[in-house]
This record gives sequence, C-alpha cells and structure tokens, in this order.
Amino acid sequence: MPATKHLEQSAPSRAVPHNRIPVIDLAPLFCGTGRVDSLTARMREASLATGFFYVKNTCVDDSVIINALNAMKTFFDSPDEGHDKQSVHNELAGGMKGWGPMFGEPAYQQGTVAHMESFDFGQQLSENKYKAHGIEPNIWPDIPGFRQAMLDYYKNVTLLGRALGVIFSEILGEAPDFINSRSGPSAPRTMRMLHYPANDTPADSRNVGISAHTDFECFTILYQTAAGLELTDASGQWCQAPCDLGTFTIMLGDMTERFCNGYLKATGHRVVNSPWTRYSMVLFFAVDGDCCVQPLPRFVTSERPAAYKPVTQNEHIEDELKRASSNRAEAG
Repeated sequence: MPATKHLEQSAPSRAVPHNRIPVIDLAPLFCGTGRVDSLTARMREASLATGFFYVKNTCVDDSVIINALNAMKTFFDSPDEGHDKQSVHNELAGGMKGWGPMFGEPAYQQGTVAHMESFDFGQQLSENKYKAHGIEPNIWPDIPGFRQAMLDYYKNVTLLGRALGVIFSEILGEAPDFINSRSGPSAPRTMRMLHYPANDTPADSRNVGISAHTDFECFTILYQTAAGLELTDASGQWCQAPCDLGTFTIMLGDMTERFCNGYLKATGHRVVNSPWTRYSMVLFFAVDGDCCVQPLPRFVTSERPAAYKPVTQNEHIEDELKRASSNRAEAG
C-alpha cells in the first residue's frame, strides 16, 4: 500500500556515503551524447536498490533556477500580513493554490505541526479551460517578475518530467508515451515552492520541518538549497539526503507504486528542523485527475495478486489530504 500512514516519523536516520547514492547523467537525453537506452537500466536499478536518485545535466538552465529562487525569496521575505501574501492566501483558492502560511500544512503524521510556508501553483491555462478540466486557477502576487519566473521554471522542469516519464514508462514495460499521454491539461501537476525558516528546536513527535509522507503522484522532481531532507531507501531505512549531488532529487510516488503493484516503492520523505534557512522547489508529476490507476496486468500473478484497488489520481490526492487535514485538526 502507499506508505504514508505506515511511515515512522521518529525513526532514526543515517548518513549515506555519497558514492552509494545514484547520480544519473541525463546528457544522453538532452545533449545528444551517449546511449539513451542505458538510462532506463540505470533508473530501474536506482529505483529498486535505493528508491531515489539524483540527476544532472538536465534541460533546466541554471539561470531559470536562479530566477525562480530569487523570486520565491522575495515573496517569502514579504510580511505575512502584507498585501503580497494576503492577496494570494490559499483560502481564496480552495486551499490548493497560492500561499500557505507557516504551521498551516496538513499533518501527514498525527500530532505533527510543520515549520514551513508554501506557495503552490500548477498549469497556466485560460479561465474557461480551468473550468473545463476541473482545476482551480493559479493566483499570483503583484510582484514584478514573480509570475514569469515561476512559469519559466514550471515549463522547464515539466520538460524534464516528460523526459523522465518516457523512461519510467519503459521501466513499467509500457510504450514510451504511457505516462505522458495520461498527463494532460487536467493533470494536477502541482509545483510547490517551500520555505523552511531556521529552527533550532530539536524535532520531536510534534515539531517538524514537514512530517513523513509519500507523494501522491507518479514521481517528484525536487531542487533544494540546503540539507534537511530525509528519504527512505528501498529497505525502508531513513537516509539523510545530501544537497550537493546532481541538480535534482527524483523520488517515486504512489501512482508509480500502484501501476507496478509494489515492484517499485514510493519514496517516504520528511524534513527535519535545522539551524539554517532552507528552500525547496518541488514538481509533482501527476497523471490526469480522472485517470484510473491500478496494477498493470504484467505485475499481477497468482503469487503476487493485485495489492491496490483502482483509484483515480484526484481521488487518491483527496483521500490523502483529507486524512492529513484531519490529523492537523486534531493537533490543534
């Protein structure tokens, strides 16, 4: 089963030698060098052996990353009571888009309170297309250059996601467009810009950066500015994720786990408190909201029957957020 409710928030973590963590060079995809088919084998091996991996030499230019980081820092540095944040409070967008204040994140584990704030957005569509696809529209603060920097980053990282989607489709034994053809205008392909202020308080059963969870989509592409992220490996052990390997951290999500009937496991992760400020930019690569996900026939046998009931992407997100919001309400 998708692992959020089974993760141990207080389980200890261990440092992993850098040479034990897969760093996959994507130059064959984007620079026309080397053999592309070798990437499928490397990503499969990394997904099975480690459960997560890093990538470098992607299609995302450093200038795009820097512009997005500078824009998000400008936004998060603005006062909470000021117009920039209050005009895009996520309460104005059904809780799904815009600014999420400090301590307002749903509690993925019971009793936890997250020491972070967020800005969420997704695909930029015309107003009538938002309605047609059942997606809440993006809302933007009136900060010069902010919207463009966010959308440039979203566009470029989505291109990276589509390239990875081809390889993950091949790992699943499907046609190269299996994932991408199911990730169109109605996909809740959300980008989260996250700010974790410096926090010297030791993490405990309540006070965390963000509590342990798996992501609800197919896979996640994460850029982080400082250490603090911890991940579960394929054996379920917590690992301290370096921030100086590759450019992006790739984590597997619940939908990939469901497609392959648990052959690959969604990556559990959490953020611990740290005495330094940390920013992360996270794209959740989802399939269409109404796409029904269930184990593919090739992964179902008499010895390994289907372990997951059919569910749409939207239903799964709603179920997980409902559980986490209930946890948050109980925490007070």
